[in-house]
Amino acid sequence: MKERIKVIAAFILGLLLAGTTVYAATIISSINVGYNNASSKLVADNVQEAIDEVYKKASESKAPQPKNENIKAMYYYDENKESEDFCVTGDEKTCKVNTCYLNNTEGSCSPGTIVEYMVNEKDKIRFHVIKDNGSTLTLQSQQNTINSTVWDSTQSNVNTNGPNGILQALEQVTSTWINVNNLNYSIGEKNSTLGYSGCTWTNNCTTSSYILKKELVKARLTTLSEVYSLGCNYEAQSCPIWLYNYLRNSATYGGINGGIDSYYWTLTVNANSGYSEYVWVIYEEARFTGGYVNARGAARAVVEITKS
Repeated sequence: MKERIKVIAAFILGLLLAGTTVYAATIISSINVGYNNASSKLVADNVQEAIDEVYKKASESKAPQPKNENIKAMYYYDENKESEDFCVTGDEKTCKVNTCYLNNTEGSCSPGTIVEYMVNEKDKIRFHVIKDNGSTLTLQSQQNTINSTVWDSTQSNVNTNGPNGILQALEQVTSTWINVNNLNYSIGEKNSTLGYSGCTWTNNCTTSSYILKKELVKARLTTLSEVYSLGCNYEAQSCPIWLYNYLRNSATYGGINGGIDSYYWTLTVNANSGYSEYVWVIYEEARFTGGYVNARGAARAVVEITKS
Protein backbone atom coordinates (compact mmCIF):
# COMPACT_ATOMS: atom_id res chain seq x y z
CA MET A 1 0.00 0.00 0.00
CA LYS A 2 2.82 2.43 0.91
CA GLU A 3 4.56 1.82 -2.42
CA ARG A 4 1.29 2.37 -4.29
CA ILE A 5 0.73 5.68 -2.47
CA LYS A 6 4.28 6.77 -3.29
CA VAL A 7 3.74 5.99 -6.98
CA ILE A 8 0.48 7.93 -7.00
CA ALA A 9 2.10 10.82 -5.14
CA ALA A 10 5.00 10.94 -7.59
CA PHE A 11 2.58 10.86 -10.54
CA ILE A 12 0.51 13.71 -9.12
CA LEU A 13 3.64 15.68 -8.39
CA GLY A 14 4.80 15.20 -11.96
CA LEU A 15 1.77 17.10 -13.15
CA LEU A 16 2.76 20.01 -10.90
CA LEU A 17 6.32 20.41 -12.11
CA ALA A 18 6.77 23.15 -14.69
CA GLY A 19 9.54 23.36 -17.26
CA THR A 20 11.28 20.17 -16.15
CA THR A 21 12.71 17.68 -18.66
CA VAL A 22 14.28 14.44 -17.41
CA TYR A 23 15.85 11.94 -19.81
CA ALA A 24 15.67 8.22 -19.00
CA ALA A 25 19.36 7.80 -19.58
CA THR A 26 20.26 10.41 -16.99
CA ILE A 27 20.04 9.94 -13.22
CA ILE A 28 19.35 13.21 -11.43
CA SER A 29 18.86 13.72 -7.71
CA SER A 30 15.29 14.81 -7.00
CA ILE A 31 16.66 17.64 -4.88
CA ASN A 32 18.39 19.14 -7.94
CA VAL A 33 15.43 18.93 -10.32
CA GLY A 34 13.86 22.31 -11.15
CA TYR A 35 10.69 22.94 -9.17
CA ASN A 36 8.13 25.73 -8.89
CA ASN A 37 5.47 25.48 -6.17
CA ALA A 38 3.58 28.63 -7.18
CA SER A 39 0.43 26.76 -8.21
CA SER A 40 0.86 23.49 -6.31
CA LYS A 41 -0.45 24.66 -2.89
CA LEU A 42 2.56 22.91 -1.33
CA VAL A 43 5.14 24.45 1.02
CA ALA A 44 8.06 22.33 -0.24
CA ASP A 45 11.07 24.06 -1.82
CA ASN A 46 12.32 21.19 -3.99
CA VAL A 47 11.09 18.02 -5.69
CA GLN A 48 12.12 15.59 -2.93
CA GLU A 49 10.39 17.63 -0.24
CA ALA A 50 7.33 17.95 -2.46
CA ILE A 51 7.20 14.16 -2.94
CA ASP A 52 7.42 13.70 0.84
CA GLU A 53 4.70 16.28 1.40
CA VAL A 54 2.33 14.79 -1.17
CA TYR A 55 2.99 11.32 0.28
CA LYS A 56 2.13 12.58 3.76
CA LYS A 57 -1.10 14.15 2.49
CA ALA A 58 -1.98 10.98 0.59
CA SER A 59 -1.34 8.89 3.71
CA GLU A 60 -3.59 11.15 5.76
CA SER A 61 -6.39 10.83 3.21
CA LYS A 62 -6.14 7.03 3.44
CA ALA A 63 -6.25 6.99 7.27
CA PRO A 64 -9.53 5.71 8.80
CA GLN A 65 -11.66 8.62 9.93
CA PRO A 66 -12.12 9.13 13.70
CA LYS A 67 -15.53 8.60 15.24
CA ASN A 68 -15.12 11.94 17.01
CA GLU A 69 -15.27 14.23 13.99
CA ASN A 70 -13.58 17.05 15.90
CA ILE A 71 -10.31 15.07 15.85
CA LYS A 72 -8.72 16.45 12.68
CA ALA A 73 -5.37 14.68 12.86
CA MET A 74 -3.15 12.62 15.13
CA TYR A 75 0.59 12.07 14.84
CA TYR A 76 3.04 9.79 16.61
CA TYR A 77 5.35 11.74 18.93
CA ASP A 78 9.09 11.12 18.52
CA GLU A 79 11.71 13.61 19.74
CA ASN A 80 14.73 11.66 18.48
CA LYS A 81 16.14 13.94 15.77
CA GLU A 82 17.96 11.02 14.18
CA SER A 83 14.74 9.03 13.76
CA GLU A 84 12.88 8.79 10.46
CA ASP A 85 9.71 9.29 12.51
CA PHE A 86 10.91 12.51 14.22
CA CYS A 87 7.83 14.50 15.21
CA VAL A 88 7.57 16.94 18.12
CA THR A 89 5.02 19.55 17.04
CA GLY A 90 3.10 17.99 14.13
CA ASP A 91 4.67 20.35 11.59
CA GLU A 92 7.69 18.16 10.87
CA LYS A 93 7.67 16.53 7.43
CA THR A 94 8.63 13.21 9.03
CA CYS A 95 5.49 13.03 11.18
CA LYS A 96 3.53 9.80 10.84
CA VAL A 97 -0.25 9.62 11.05
CA ASN A 98 -1.55 7.90 14.18
CA THR A 99 -4.96 6.19 14.28
CA CYS A 100 -4.94 5.25 17.96
CA TYR A 101 -8.34 6.94 18.27
CA LEU A 102 -9.80 3.76 16.75
CA ASN A 103 -8.48 1.63 19.61
CA ASN A 104 -10.46 1.53 22.87
CA THR A 105 -7.69 -0.24 24.76
CA GLU A 106 -6.24 1.75 27.66
CA GLY A 107 -2.93 3.32 26.73
CA SER A 108 -3.33 2.84 22.98
CA CYS A 109 -2.56 6.55 22.50
CA SER A 110 0.80 6.97 24.21
CA PRO A 111 1.78 10.12 26.16
CA GLY A 112 2.92 12.91 23.87
CA THR A 113 0.76 11.84 20.93
CA ILE A 114 -0.10 14.99 18.96
CA VAL A 115 -3.80 15.76 18.49
CA GLU A 116 -5.27 18.48 16.28
CA TYR A 117 -8.72 19.17 17.67
CA MET A 118 -11.56 21.57 16.91
CA VAL A 119 -12.46 22.93 20.34
CA ASN A 120 -15.36 24.82 18.76
CA GLU A 121 -16.61 25.60 15.26
CA LYS A 122 -13.67 27.84 14.33
CA ASP A 123 -10.69 27.12 16.60
CA LYS A 124 -8.36 24.19 15.91
CA ILE A 125 -5.82 23.69 18.69
CA ARG A 126 -2.95 21.25 19.02
CA PHE A 127 -2.72 19.14 22.15
CA HIS A 128 -0.56 16.32 23.50
CA VAL A 129 -1.93 13.21 25.16
CA ILE A 130 -1.28 12.98 28.90
CA LYS A 131 -3.32 9.83 29.48
CA ASP A 132 -5.55 7.42 27.58
CA ASN A 133 -8.03 5.43 29.68
CA GLY A 134 -9.42 3.60 26.65
CA SER A 135 -12.45 5.68 25.70
CA THR A 136 -11.30 9.09 26.94
CA LEU A 137 -8.14 11.07 26.26
CA THR A 138 -6.71 13.58 28.72
CA LEU A 139 -4.90 16.25 26.71
CA GLN A 140 -2.75 19.30 27.42
CA SER A 141 -2.51 22.22 24.99
CA GLN A 142 0.73 22.31 23.04
CA GLN A 143 1.28 26.00 23.75
CA ASN A 144 0.26 28.42 26.48
CA THR A 145 -3.48 29.03 26.72
CA ILE A 146 -2.99 32.18 28.80
CA ASN A 147 0.12 34.12 29.80
CA SER A 148 1.47 36.17 32.71
CA THR A 149 -1.26 35.47 35.25
CA VAL A 150 -0.93 35.04 39.01
CA TRP A 151 -1.81 31.69 40.58
CA ASP A 152 -3.43 33.26 43.65
CA SER A 153 -5.22 36.54 42.93
CA THR A 154 -5.73 37.33 46.63
CA GLN A 155 -2.07 38.33 46.97
CA SER A 156 -1.90 36.54 50.32
CA ASN A 157 1.61 35.14 49.78
CA VAL A 158 0.54 31.61 50.78
CA ASN A 159 -0.48 28.67 48.64
CA THR A 160 -3.33 27.56 50.93
CA ASN A 161 -5.91 29.76 49.18
CA GLY A 162 -5.69 27.70 46.02
CA PRO A 163 -5.33 28.67 42.34
CA ASN A 164 -8.28 31.05 42.23
CA GLY A 165 -6.57 33.60 39.96
CA ILE A 166 -5.24 31.29 37.29
CA LEU A 167 -8.31 29.03 37.18
CA GLN A 168 -10.67 31.96 36.79
CA ALA A 169 -8.63 33.27 33.87
CA LEU A 170 -8.47 29.79 32.31
CA GLU A 171 -12.22 29.33 32.66
CA GLN A 172 -12.89 32.58 30.81
CA VAL A 173 -10.64 31.68 27.90
CA THR A 174 -11.93 28.11 27.49
CA SER A 175 -15.64 28.74 28.09
CA THR A 176 -16.27 28.63 24.31
CA TRP A 177 -14.61 25.21 23.91
CA ILE A 178 -17.93 23.44 23.43
CA ASN A 179 -16.41 20.35 21.81
CA VAL A 180 -14.43 19.21 24.86
CA ASN A 181 -15.98 17.26 27.73
CA ASN A 182 -17.28 19.03 30.80
CA LEU A 183 -14.91 18.47 33.73
CA ASN A 184 -16.22 17.94 37.23
CA TYR A 185 -13.09 17.45 39.30
CA SER A 186 -11.89 18.07 42.84
CA ILE A 187 -8.50 18.19 44.54
CA GLY A 188 -7.18 18.40 48.08
CA GLU A 189 -8.78 15.49 49.94
CA LYS A 190 -8.04 11.78 50.04
CA ASN A 191 -10.99 10.83 47.85
CA SER A 192 -10.74 13.81 45.51
CA THR A 193 -10.76 13.16 41.76
CA LEU A 194 -7.13 14.33 41.49
CA GLY A 195 -5.97 13.36 44.98
CA TYR A 196 -4.16 15.68 47.38
CA SER A 197 -3.09 19.19 46.45
CA GLY A 198 0.36 19.26 48.09
CA CYS A 199 3.50 17.35 47.05
CA THR A 200 7.09 17.30 48.28
CA TRP A 201 10.22 17.35 46.12
CA THR A 202 10.00 13.58 45.76
CA ASN A 203 6.37 13.53 44.60
CA ASN A 204 5.08 12.47 48.00
CA CYS A 205 1.55 13.82 47.48
CA THR A 206 -0.16 13.27 50.82
CA THR A 207 -0.79 16.82 52.00
CA SER A 208 -4.15 18.57 51.85
CA SER A 209 -2.71 22.05 51.29
CA TYR A 210 -5.95 23.45 49.92
CA ILE A 211 -9.31 21.99 48.91
CA LEU A 212 -11.05 22.58 45.59
CA LYS A 213 -14.58 21.25 45.43
CA LYS A 214 -16.13 19.88 42.24
CA GLU A 215 -17.14 22.51 39.73
CA LEU A 216 -18.25 22.17 36.11
CA VAL A 217 -15.56 23.62 33.82
CA LYS A 218 -14.04 23.02 30.40
CA ALA A 219 -10.37 22.89 31.41
CA ARG A 220 -8.02 22.56 34.36
CA LEU A 221 -4.27 22.58 35.01
CA THR A 222 -2.05 19.54 35.17
CA THR A 223 -0.86 18.09 38.50
CA LEU A 224 2.62 17.23 39.69
CA SER A 225 1.68 13.54 39.80
CA GLU A 226 0.71 13.61 36.13
CA VAL A 227 3.95 15.35 35.22
CA TYR A 228 5.97 12.93 37.33
CA SER A 229 4.36 9.96 35.59
CA LEU A 230 5.66 11.35 32.27
CA GLY A 231 9.27 11.10 33.45
CA CYS A 232 9.61 14.73 34.49
CA ASN A 233 11.28 15.52 37.83
CA TYR A 234 13.27 18.22 39.62
CA GLU A 235 16.45 17.48 37.64
CA ALA A 236 17.19 19.72 34.65
CA GLN A 237 16.35 18.26 31.22
CA SER A 238 14.31 15.40 32.68
CA CYS A 239 11.03 16.28 30.93
CA PRO A 240 10.02 15.28 27.40
CA ILE A 241 10.24 18.22 25.00
CA TRP A 242 6.49 18.57 24.54
CA LEU A 243 5.99 19.37 28.22
CA TYR A 244 8.21 22.48 28.22
CA ASN A 245 8.20 23.41 24.52
CA TYR A 246 7.30 26.98 23.48
CA LEU A 247 8.34 28.57 26.77
CA ARG A 248 10.52 31.68 26.65
CA ASN A 249 13.93 30.01 26.35
CA SER A 250 12.97 26.41 25.52
CA ALA A 251 15.39 26.30 22.58
CA THR A 252 18.32 26.30 25.00
CA TYR A 253 17.13 22.89 26.18
CA GLY A 254 16.20 21.32 22.84
CA GLY A 255 12.77 22.84 22.26
CA ILE A 256 11.36 25.89 20.49
CA ASN A 257 11.25 29.35 22.06
CA GLY A 258 7.89 31.02 22.55
CA GLY A 259 6.02 33.62 24.54
CA ILE A 260 7.16 35.75 27.43
CA ASP A 261 6.84 33.28 30.30
CA SER A 262 9.55 30.89 31.45
CA TYR A 263 7.10 28.47 33.11
CA TYR A 264 3.47 27.43 33.43
CA TRP A 265 1.48 26.59 36.55
CA THR A 266 0.26 23.25 37.89
CA LEU A 267 -2.54 22.63 40.41
CA THR A 268 -0.05 21.24 42.96
CA VAL A 269 1.68 23.28 45.65
CA ASN A 270 5.03 22.73 47.33
CA ALA A 271 4.30 20.90 50.59
CA ASN A 272 7.87 20.99 51.93
CA SER A 273 8.33 22.78 55.24
CA GLY A 274 9.19 26.45 54.75
CA TYR A 275 7.87 26.61 51.16
CA SER A 276 4.27 27.67 51.74
CA GLU A 277 4.60 30.50 49.20
CA TYR A 278 5.38 28.19 46.28
CA VAL A 279 3.51 26.20 43.64
CA TRP A 280 4.98 23.56 41.37
CA VAL A 281 5.53 24.82 37.83
CA ILE A 282 6.88 23.35 34.57
CA TYR A 283 10.05 25.27 33.85
CA GLU A 284 11.80 25.98 30.55
CA GLU A 285 14.86 24.01 31.74
CA ALA A 286 12.87 20.80 31.08
CA ARG A 287 12.03 20.17 34.73
CA PHE A 288 9.56 21.18 37.41
CA THR A 289 10.43 23.68 40.12
CA GLY A 290 8.77 26.10 42.53
CA GLY A 291 7.02 29.28 41.42
CA TYR A 292 6.01 32.10 43.79
CA VAL A 293 2.19 32.23 44.12
CA ASN A 294 1.97 35.95 43.37
CA ALA A 295 4.37 35.90 40.44
CA ARG A 296 3.02 35.81 36.89
CA GLY A 297 3.21 32.61 34.86
CA ALA A 298 1.42 30.89 32.00
CA ALA A 299 -1.24 28.18 31.94
CA ARG A 300 -1.82 25.30 29.54
CA ALA A 301 -5.33 23.92 29.36
CA VAL A 302 -5.87 20.28 30.29
CA VAL A 303 -9.06 18.92 28.72
CA GLU A 304 -10.77 15.60 28.14
CA ILE A 305 -12.24 14.34 24.88
CA THR A 306 -13.84 11.05 23.87
CA LYS A 307 -12.48 8.93 21.04
CA SER A 308 -15.97 8.31 19.64
